[in-house]
Amino acid sequence: MAERKRIYLCLAHMSDEGIEQKYIKEAFDTNWVVPLGPNVNAFEKELERFVCSQMRNEKLEIRNDLASKRVVALSSGTSAVHLALIACGVGPGDEVCVQSFTFCASSHPITYLGAKPVFIDSEKDTWNMDPELLEVAIKDRKEKTGKYPKAIVPVVLYGMPYKIDRIMEIADKYEIPVIEDAAEGFGSKFNGQVLGTFGKYGVLSFNGNKMITMSGGGSTDYRE
Repeated sequence: MAERKRIYLCLAHMSDEGIEQKYIKEAFDTNWVVPLGPNVNAFEKELERFVCSQMRNEKLEIRNDLASKRVVALSSGTSAVHLALIACGVGPGDEVCVQSFTFCASSHPITYLGAKPVFIDSEKDTWNMDPELLEVAIKDRKEKTGKYPKAIVPVVLYGMPYKIDRIMEIADKYEIPVIEDAAEGFGSKFNGQVLGTFGKYGVLSFNGNKMITMSGGGSTDYRE
């Protein structure tokens, strides 16, 4: 029996071939250290192709229903949530429904903008946002404030899809945009579709503790 090679799921490690060093040297040699450059542009396009694709005969083919998605590389997943909230028009005095069981990066950008997070507890199947409690909170905020929350931020914990169908159904019912915090969900799929592509905006992360890392950085995908 061939020796099994250990694959680290959380500890970042380099390829045996040392390919990473080649591209680091190339960035220095061509003086594309900051702020962007051809490597970042290529990364955005490759990531866009992946998140918008489906597997057919081991080839990535763009799904028609996701063809309008675009990817932007940012400095962190937190900044991606922040940018998505701004794009949804969140500002001082607004409220945003967000999962309670999550890292603070899911909620801090809400307070950056002078808005208020409305925390929604988890359901037991996925440990993610409970859709029934979400709808209760939406109705409660409308009754007490006279307006609906400005956005909904469900979170993908440990690569586990949240109850996407139900949450999207509720979001559509009340016409509230969804920002998917799929920072921990890169590569996970629901019904063959990559997480982070179901809402109006989706967030992926490449921080040091993620499945694929650039030591830091995040991205947001959005529908034109």
